[in-house]
Amino acid sequence: MKTQQRLENIISLVEEYQFITVRELSRLCGVSEMTIRRDLERLDAQKRVQRTYGGVVPMRVKANSDDEEVSSQPISKPEVSLVDQVDVLIATSVNPYYDSLLIDRATKKKVPIIAESIEMPNQCTLVAVDNYRAGSDLGRWAGQYLSRKGIEPHLLDLTFHQPNTQNRSRGFIDGLSQTCPSYEVTLSINAQSRYATAYQLARDALSVYPHINLIFAINDITAWGAIHACRDLNIDPQQMTVITFGLEGNTLRKALIAAESYCKAGLAMFPEIVSLTCIETAIAAYNQQPLLSQYVIPHVVLTSDTLPDYYTYTGTEWQLNWDTVRQRLKLPIALDTFADLPKVNLPEQIGLIIPFVEHEWYQNLTALIKMYAEQYGIGLQVIDAYQNVRDEVDIRRRQIASKAATLIRSRDVVFIDGGPISQYLAEELKEKKGVTVITNSVTVFNILNRTPGITLILTGGEVRYSSQMLVGPTAEGALKELRADKLFLTVSGISLDFGLSHNNISEVTIKQAMIRSAREVILLADHASFGVEAGIQMAPLSVVHKLITDDALPPSTRLDISKMGIQIILS
Repeated sequence: MKTQQRLENIISLVEEYQFITVRELSRLCGVSEMTIRRDLERLDAQKRVQRTYGGVVPMRVKANSDDEEVSSQPISKPEVSLVDQVDVLIATSVNPYYDSLLIDRATKKKVPIIAESIEMPNQCTLVAVDNYRAGSDLGRWAGQYLSRKGIEPHLLDLTFHQPNTQNRSRGFIDGLSQTCPSYEVTLSINAQSRYATAYQLARDALSVYPHINLIFAINDITAWGAIHACRDLNIDPQQMTVITFGLEGNTLRKALIAAESYCKAGLAMFPEIVSLTCIETAIAAYNQQPLLSQYVIPHVVLTSDTLPDYYTYTGTEWQLNWDTVRQRLKLPIALDTFADLPKVNLPEQIGLIIPFVEHEWYQNLTALIKMYAEQYGIGLQVIDAYQNVRDEVDIRRRQIASKAATLIRSRDVVFIDGGPISQYLAEELKEKKGVTVITNSVTVFNILNRTPGITLILTGGEVRYSSQMLVGPTAEGALKELRADKLFLTVSGISLDFGLSHNNISEVTIKQAMIRSAREVILLADHASFGVEAGIQMAPLSVVHKLITDDALPPSTRLDISKMGIQIILS
């Protein structure tokens, strides 16, 4: 195999497995581990894959929460959130912070929310399996299976921090105890619902506790990581039982029926039924029809023997046997046909917010919801939860910058700090006349350069390339000779006790110099900066005269800040 062909093959394998070891790549590509390491170094340098301990994962674009890396060009972002573009949302909870942004935006726009898998505040209904009961059924099956073989279970529980996945683990352990009282939970650990984490944790656990003979995984991607860890440790499939909760797509269904498989059983929770239920409840919510608090999705414990009862393999994919489903399972609503479509108002766009785009559950759910929506003539907006949050924060920052610009008058001399909000403020100032702007931000300078009506002063100094800020003695010295009416300041962290804080000492000192040279300090910060204590304390909060922030900052925090004599302006 030629080098370029091997590199492309490696990328395909990484995308397929999400995490794969150097040893496994060596075996699959038929070359030495040293050659694979050289290949990975080249691909990592090209930013086509990302090296990890012992292997490689796909390259991911990471959100930069502390704004450490800032482009030298103005940022172009959407002016509205994707949530603003839909009539109904089908959403899975990610974490309380992300949920609060989503719910706040959806509530303002009066967009109904259908919660999938896990409860969310302000939801119209929840579409989910009974996680505890399903986990308990799966645990009872595992206990019976191992008892018949005369095996005493030593369990590795690969769980996740969310309430629904915690219920799966708790149910599994309770069910296991009912049928196999001699069981032992050797280790229960949060695998973060990620392949790479599950692989590494399972491999470490099996190395430290070689007597583990039962692994419960709260979803398929976690189970897949555990299976690969078992394989790479050369564990005999007869001596290991892996149980998955999901059977979400081709990967674990194939693993279940494979000869000498580690996976002995799985809990099927039927994305085909979930997707159709989500569409029907979304249409009902849009029409303000009454809904149950939860639509419970049926579940079945499947093995290699019973999987063909419910799914037929076509050679490329598994198709649900609807006749078996209708005969044996209690469906949450009438899911029969589209032959007689309901004569109701239909939403134009349904939004589907998913937290883990790499999971087969969400890949299949997306494809199925899209198919069902198209049969109704409804459009589907698929929204990456993390991208949605980034867009939402970005919109709030633009609004803060717009509000800040209203405080600048003709003949004002202003300091503008660096960071995304400062860039948006600079863009707002292009329409101003008779304003003098002093900045140590190369990006701000580039935005305002050659703008009629703006007198522009750059402090000079050493360029900090990661943030495009000018820092050091030259910049600080220039500020000693300058005075400004207003300073528009940004920081990494804000707290009542620690005050204003930042992550880089060279930027801290120039921000302090700006504070000393300004008659009024105006802090620009979205709500995510509050309660954060970055590495270096910069100044007490009392140096701030005005704070411009968004309305997601809790009223209690706003009240505490106001008590300090700081004027709060909401964008």
